[in-house]
Amino acid sequence: MGRKKKTENDWFKIEKVFYKTEPRKIEMVLKGAVKNPSLASLQGFELRENSSNILLFQQEGPLPVGSLLVKFKVEVPENKEWIRKIGTTHKWIQIALKNDNGQLTHLQTEISIHESDKRQFRKDLSIDAEGESIRLDGREWRLVSDVDRMDQALLQYVPKSESLLFWNEMLSIHVYKVRASSPSEIYSLLESGKKKECPNVLWSLESERSGKISYFWEHSGCGKQSPSSQVSKLYRGEFGIYNIRYDRRSKIGLDDKKRWSDLLDLLPSKLD
Repeated sequence: MGRKKKTENDWFKIEKVFYKTEPRKIEMVLKGAVKNPSLASLQGFELRENSSNILLFQQEGPLPVGSLLVKFKVEVPENKEWIRKIGTTHKWIQIALKNDNGQLTHLQTEISIHESDKRQFRKDLSIDAEGESIRLDGREWRLVSDVDRMDQALLQYVPKSESLLFWNEMLSIHVYKVRASSPSEIYSLLESGKKKECPNVLWSLESERSGKISYFWEHSGCGKQSPSSQVSKLYRGEFGIYNIRYDRRSKIGLDDKKRWSDLLDLLPSKLD
């Protein structure tokens, strides 16, 4: 469902909506400007796909013209799943306004809560992150790196016994936050970049169907790099082009390649 921002009308201007936390406490903060002297109340809702809106806060008037800064307590048990989930969370917030004659109008805006903020939220609220460890192939994999920038996001997992510096196997979820590019364009860039980096790489397009590209590469040693291989899935997802991959610092046999190709199809659902 497409939505458009509308942050100002003759009654009110939304300047900023954000979450903040303290130990065991979470609040939503609304900064704005009242423009209508007859404004009697406002309510804030979280808009959700295919479900009813969730009331987050309400403020009864009269609300004087001028700057407005209000804080509302949010119940943690009912609002913790998005905090547990690793990565940036996007929410649409609607502000419902009513004047003293009972007339209604609405504004809405999108807010983004980045992983760096959510880590602090989890610390303040004593909430464990979802996805900090996963079981995919009968083993436990732990998160060793997460990057969330304007242009891309990257989560990296290694087996529990390994580390980010000394790993032999790695699972990665790489999101290119682009709208115009297609999976095939990203695929071409990845292929050309790898072949330029390592001319002796053996690159193979395994399949391309239903918008998902499956590919594989390996090399027997490249410069100072030891033999390595990768099984990958590339497709368009909610936040851009997803590159889900398994890397190994050795060659992969045919049976293992097939097994990891199937496992990678399950990986995104493990983190939902």
